[in-house]
Amino acid sequence: MGITVREPSGLSERAAAERLAEYGPNELSQPRPPRLPVRAARQLADPMSILLLIAGLVTLIVLGEIPEGLAILTILLVNVVIGVSQETKADHAVRALRTLTAPMAKVVRDGAVRRIPAAEVVPGDVVQVAAGDRVPADARLSEATGLGVDESMLTGESLSSDKRAAQADGAGGTLADRHDELFAGTLVVRGSGVAEVTRTGARTEMGRIASALGGGVKGPLAVELAQVSRRIGLVAVMAGGVMILIGLSRVQRGEAALLDIILAGVALAIAAVPESLAAAVTTALALGSQRMAALGVIVRRLPAIEALGATTVIATDKTGTLTTGHLTVTDHVTASEIDLWRGALRCNDARDGLGDAVDVALAAAAERHGLRPPPGEERLAARPFDAETRSMAVITATNEDRPLLTVKGAPEVVLARCVPGPETERLARAVSGLADRGMRVLALADKRTDDLDAAGLRALGLVALSDEIRPSAARAVTDCRAAGIRVVMVTGDHADTARAIAEEVGITAEPVVTGAALQALGGADDGRSKRSARLREAAVLARVDPGTKLDLVRALREDGQVVTMTGDGVNDAPALRNADVGVAMAGEEGTDVAREAASVVVTTGDLGTIVAGVREGRRLRHNVSSMVGYLLTGNLAEILIVLTGLIAWPDLVVPLLPVQLLWINLVLDGIPAIALGVDRPAGDPLALRPTGGLLSWPVLTRIALRAVAVGALVFSAVEVARRLGWSEEQVRSQAVLALVFARLTLAYVVRARRRTFERGWWRGRSVLVAVTATAALQILVTVIPVLGAPLALVPVPPVGWAMALGAAMLSVIVCDMVRYRAGLVVSPSGPAPGGRG
Repeated sequence: MGITVREPSGLSERAAAERLAEYGPNELSQPRPPRLPVRAARQLADPMSILLLIAGLVTLIVLGEIPEGLAILTILLVNVVIGVSQETKADHAVRALRTLTAPMAKVVRDGAVRRIPAAEVVPGDVVQVAAGDRVPADARLSEATGLGVDESMLTGESLSSDKRAAQADGAGGTLADRHDELFAGTLVVRGSGVAEVTRTGARTEMGRIASALGGGVKGPLAVELAQVSRRIGLVAVMAGGVMILIGLSRVQRGEAALLDIILAGVALAIAAVPESLAAAVTTALALGSQRMAALGVIVRRLPAIEALGATTVIATDKTGTLTTGHLTVTDHVTASEIDLWRGALRCNDARDGLGDAVDVALAAAAERHGLRPPPGEERLAARPFDAETRSMAVITATNEDRPLLTVKGAPEVVLARCVPGPETERLARAVSGLADRGMRVLALADKRTDDLDAAGLRALGLVALSDEIRPSAARAVTDCRAAGIRVVMVTGDHADTARAIAEEVGITAEPVVTGAALQALGGADDGRSKRSARLREAAVLARVDPGTKLDLVRALREDGQVVTMTGDGVNDAPALRNADVGVAMAGEEGTDVAREAASVVVTTGDLGTIVAGVREGRRLRHNVSSMVGYLLTGNLAEILIVLTGLIAWPDLVVPLLPVQLLWINLVLDGIPAIALGVDRPAGDPLALRPTGGLLSWPVLTRIALRAVAVGALVFSAVEVARRLGWSEEQVRSQAVLALVFARLTLAYVVRARRRTFERGWWRGRSVLVAVTATAALQILVTVIPVLGAPLALVPVPPVGWAMALGAAMLSVIVCDMVRYRAGLVVSPSGPAPGGRG
């Protein structure tokens, strides 16, 4: 849609009201937040929650164990409440951050200039913009005076775009080539203009990109937990089925009732399901989210915290993340510094620190040299910076008789207008040296004349500008390297500038791949393959468009990398949405579209904050891995004991009663698992590199060997009790006691990197409290008959306690031996991960 006719008086209030009703408010449509039942259903749709629901219903209805069934369903309810609560809080926090791109707009209504909310701007409105204004909507310029607009949020280019009045209808090319158009959300940095609104709301360029965003991707944790849930469900069904098949032979011999065998099989299947895993993971994620919020990070989707920890590549935007986004003068070459900086002040439109980034930087540099705009000087004429002339010219009246012309611009343009001589030649030779360092170089010259196009100028010198590096950027890059994370810089700036910034912050600057080089590869299948290869090997991407950023994310993910993409502009949004973790900035330069696309929002553009998120994520991933190892090892040990005992101990009918299996899972899969989820392991969490999936083959091997070790030791303790002639109740009580103690020691085995009781093991207070409380609870139900009766537990002789404690201690020794013999030590100095595992 384009509107090309307007009256000088602008729209009438009546016409504006009609168009507002027709086109709607000038704002991006926000997705309606899901209602409470939808949020709860989404939590229940998790595979582990489904298993938990089935376990609770079977326990409650089929087995008739009301307390245990209610306990399992309560765990499920807590899990859903925590998930819904955290999701709601995160959405509220993000909505609190969201502000209108242009809160107010200056429009012409009924012939008068008025300030109205930007949401009320309609197509056909005549808007006025000046330096410091946010453009309220897409518009076609009718007047432009020295107008420069920062469009970096759309184009990625840090330098402002020069604008001019439209000469004819229609504009084509890229956004950067459409010099007669203004785009919603961009910032006017110099000059002024009058424009007619052509598109509002979702029809703007910003809205078009927002609507083009596809669905996001699941984080590594969500994918892996889904796999864990499926595998556990399969193992649970198989274990219960095997027990029933074995027990049928006893039914045939009259040694057991069919109902008892079936109930025991169902109970074993339920025991194989770690009921607390979903709740423990959600609790760990929620607490991790709160810790991140204290660091200035808002997590919109909980699994993103863990996914940060699994990150292997950070694709970071240069402007606003590694740099502050503000230009600064870093070098200059001149014969007379006073004349150079006086010229920089005269040929300058910045006022009170506002204006074009170049002018602001020059004014600040002049002030650092003790100079301010000379009082009493009047500007007689001016020619704003123009992309065609690549220069700016100003004529001022000074104390001298004749006015002074001052020119600044591209060195090749300005120096060509200067008087030839040694000084001009010296400056010309110095240009290449500054440019090779990735700086933007400007030349300044002056002459006593009133002609803006005069030649024979006097060269004043060269000024080199660069984007300020954030003080914490280099340290953040160093931390990433130590953590085995590759940092790729992505920018719309020139390749030389990108290379210089990369080298300064410590990023490996080669190879530098440009958007033009990628386009030259073509669009055929072979070209796309080469393009993906170049993207995967790139250390720096320069002069890239939003499509290239998205291609980078996809190429890296196809290579098995876990990608974190940072950004704050609209042009970053598609890549943010498709990355494993999209991190948007919520500072002044952040956009609503980027925040909506991201899974993590940070309140500053500091890369160090992202590294803090990685640190928290790695700690959390280590804890989740510990939880999975603890729960699956213990449950597999239970299965081995029950199935082995079913064959070796015919006098017991079933080695453990259904209520005892449920009791073991209730006390061992609850508090200790959650404690592991909130544990704070010793050392820097960045050293806890992800070495594979939650159920990779090395992990499965470790779980199986530990389960065999624990099962064998508990089996031995029970076998000794049988040989001592203990009663059936005492033997089962001994089995429960030994199994509980041995499984509790697993909480320390799985959280250790090298050996279980390494230095500082007692500092994990949450684990220590959980293990102590659970052990105390088991002791109480064992020694107090009235408490143990519902569980069919009775006191055991003193030797039984010694055997249970011995089995627990020996399990630690055996598990540590397994860890070293199998080469399964979690080493903080191990190789960098190559991907998801």
